[in-house]
Amino acid sequence: MAGVACYALERPRDILTLPMATTPPGPTAQPATPEAPPGSAPSVVADLMDRSPPTVPPTATVGEVARILLQHHLSGVPVVSVTGEVLGVVTQADLVARHAHVHFPFYLSILGGWIPLTGEHHFQEEFRRITGRTAADIMTTKPYMVGENAALEDVATRMAENGIDSVVVVRGRRLVGLLARADLVRLVAIEETGSVPPES
Repeated sequence: MAGVACYALERPRDILTLPMATTPPGPTAQPATPEAPPGSAPSVVADLMDRSPPTVPPTATVGEVARILLQHHLSGVPVVSVTGEVLGVVTQADLVARHAHVHFPFYLSILGGWIPLTGEHHFQEEFRRITGRTAADIMTTKPYMVGENAALEDVATRMAENGIDSVVVVRGRRLVGLLARADLVRLVAIEETGSVPPES
């Protein structure tokens, strides 16, 4: 899709081969948010997000997750249940943490008792990522998630201010898309040059 006035983007993706059941349409299913019509600039997340992002099940091995991230040039991949519910996200940082130094907690001994001086929870999280073998073991369990009608400028601001590389887009708790920094960079390229840059 090309042209100066057309901003709605489609990025073809390979379909993930890891086993995962799709969610059958139920009686409460809501219609998908339509993309921005040609000639209008994206204003909400649904206008720019990848509607068919790669995903992994919680049982995917760490090696499989790493392969997906590399294959699709992603900074993070959603972990979803068989019903399509987002359980978490495995990011590049989660994988890098497997080779980082562990920060053991320090304790102060007072009157026969032990008082923690550093966060024990942080140590437990580091240890979980280092020893984990599956996506469920190492994933970030509370990723940044937004609805598909969230204002694009608000989400972009949050991503810039907090160093967020990708945003999980949900309807309820079910995955409907993924918005990555690359999507926003591609939008800037179109705005400035009037053409869609080729994907590497």
